[in-house]
Amino acid sequence: MKYILITPVRNEEKFIENTLRSMVAQTLRPERWVIVDDGSTDGTLRVIQKYSTNRPWIDVDQRQKRPERSFSGKV
Repeated sequence: MKYILITPVRNEEKFIENTLRSMVAQTLRPERWVIVDDGSTDGTLRVIQKYSTNRPWIDVDQRQKRPERSFSGKV
């Protein structure tokens, strides 16, 4: 089975590493995993980049920082 995973994140520094570890440990990984960072102001992007550097199937799409949270911003 082939699949693509899209995950929106914003200020998830405390939790995103558990998600990344879990996906990396899967026996059936996605063909591509796009993580959309919706303008995080904490260390979320740093944690994601630590994992995506050596894993070409993990892509990061960094959106512009904005003061308010907007679920439509990730679309």
